[in-house]
Amino acid sequence: MLKDKVRECATIDRVDPYDDTAERQALRTFLKDCPEFQQYWANYFGTPAHTKIEDDPLGKCKVDLGLMCKTYYKIYGLIEVDIFHSWEFGFPANYKYFHVLERKLKYFLPSDYNSETLRLGGSGKPYITCTFNRYRNQMCSTTKENIVKCLHKYGVQEIYMPKIDAYDRVIRCPLDENVFWFGIQ
Repeated sequence: MLKDKVRECATIDRVDPYDDTAERQALRTFLKDCPEFQQYWANYFGTPAHTKIEDDPLGKCKVDLGLMCKTYYKIYGLIEVDIFHSWEFGFPANYKYFHVLERKLKYFLPSDYNSETLRLGGSGKPYITCTFNRYRNQMCSTTKENIVKCLHKYGVQEIYMPKIDAYDRVIRCPLDENVFWFGIQ
């Protein structure tokens, strides 16, 4: 089963393969220390007053982070984080795509998480996904708008993932002007 293969592979680098506490903290560090990421964030999410970054805004084992109202339970945006252990200092030259797992689409396409918003004519919650390098001092990110564009243009592809020795279903986004790169010292 794919979930078991992911768990087995991820435990090489950490005890709990789903524990992305370090990547969540890395995102907060980028927000504090990276002016380019701060600008990207503000351009995408806006600058609503009285907000905080909340872990697991939709519950455990769902989307990683949410930009939330400090006073009321209102989600302004969703953030997924992960790590790419093969990426050390420079992004590996043989990788030409930013992969988004198909199972993450439910957070911004019609689903139980946001169908009411979409039914009422809204566009759903803003959503970004951020991938960190092994040292969590470099990051690339893309938005739901780019993911949806790539989904419509290229579809979902089942590709072999050698590290987990299994196939997974992904949306492949070319590394173009819609994938944004950031770094901190």
